[in-house]
Amino acid sequence: MTEKVKVKICGIRDSDTMKLCVDEGADFIGLNFSPLSVRNISPSHAASLLSVLENGVPKFLRPKVVFLFYRNSLSFVESVLGSLPYDYLQYVSDDNLVPGNASPLYGQRNSRILSYRVQKPVSDEALSSLDSDLLILDSYVTGAGGGTGESFPWEYVRGVKRPFFLAGGLKPETVARAVREISPFGVDVASGVESSPGIKDRNSIVSFIRNAKQAHVD
Repeated sequence: MTEKVKVKICGIRDSDTMKLCVDEGADFIGLNFSPLSVRNISPSHAASLLSVLENGVPKFLRPKVVFLFYRNSLSFVESVLGSLPYDYLQYVSDDNLVPGNASPLYGQRNSRILSYRVQKPVSDEALSSLDSDLLILDSYVTGAGGGTGESFPWEYVRGVKRPFFLAGGLKPETVARAVREISPFGVDVASGVESSPGIKDRNSIVSFIRNAKQAHVD
């Protein structure tokens, strides 16, 4: 039996959305600390959101917590990672915080998710130098770390076999087709489940998660 696709809802900013993602079976939830994003939250805001998981959700039902940084200072990243619980650090391949020289700041390889913005067809060989067990393959928009709502041709990543989240313009009405055609490890959405920039829409989240989970790979 084929394992169901993983679903990541990114840019959560309120406790009701957090609870909804848990109830609907989201596998990953993303908290965005980028100063360039409309979904940006402060460390204190993040702590409040994380308390929803810590205080009311059994461990086996908790989604993985992903912290996204883009164009943040090194001192800020160090502070957040040292003070709040998380499962994965997400960073962007062209950011100035890409880890190098085995920096202890970023922990182990298997706790990283690297976002790579696709501009042309890519293969496992082309992505082999990216030091992360999980990838997010997203659309490229200059000066943005993701969450733009822009898509890219899915055939560009059809040959990628290593685990990746497909991102970039996915919506409730398109995610099932994406799962069937590309067979990604997971799907990642931010703007595609929003009623306005940064404001999550309850019905869209429910539809997105259910459509993704119910999709069958051909």
